Amino acid sequence: MTESRHFQKWRSYHVTHRCHGRDFLLGAGIDRDSYLRLMREARRGRDMAIMSYMITSNHVHLLLAASGHGELSGFMAHVSGGMARRYNSRKGRCGSFWEGRYRATLIQDGRHLSRCVFYIALNMVRAGVVSHPREWAWCSHLELTGERQRYRLIDTDLLLNKLEMGSSEAFPSWYGKTLDAKCRNIALLKREPWWSESSYVGSHDFVASLLGKRQREDIVTVSKDTSCFSGPG
Repeated sequence: MTESRHFQKWRSYHVTHRCHGRDFLLGAGIDRDSYLRLMREARRGRDMAIMSYMITSNHVHLLLAASGHGELSGFMAHVSGGMARRYNSRKGRCGSFWEGRYRATLIQDGRHLSRCVFYIALNMVRAGVVSHPREWAWCSHLELTGERQRYRLIDTDLLLNKLEMGSSEAFPSWYGKTLDAKCRNIALLKREPWWSESSYVGSHDFVASLLGKRQREDIVTVSKDTSCFSGPG
């Protein structure tokens, strides 16, 4: 995770965490259910928000924001540590569950955050496991479409604010239609590693504003309107 001195209050962070050796340690639904319960526990009493999530069979994607570094790192410690203990206890197993520390990429709000939300939602479609996110129970899709009202994890109000969308009533329809269109163009659903492997993602000016003068020459443009920086963050 980005060191605390680099953490920015209430910025949007795309957090990814992989299972040890990229093994399918989250391959059973019972373990993905445990991860969801741990997220619910970890969020209580913390000044932070979950804006999107995807729990796959060997890694997780979370879109988080928090008032301080300790809030976010405490949330991740509770979830990651709890998951390792529960899994090892259930399996009678010893050893690491996670592939080192989690990775957190700071995403610029607005259209870049919107693209990241869809990138997370389409993870299992890209993997060929499902044809649409609605077919994968361990993600935020049903919350974002408004179909799930109980046991919600998503702070929709904060997400809408960060997406710079004024109408909460219009969001579910827009989100659903946009996602359907993306699912119909499977050939275009390629992996975009900068969302999880960079330190910062956004416009060139946004990324430059977060870097020192020497580091600005290392900004990489990865698409027409998106730049990233992958050095120490």
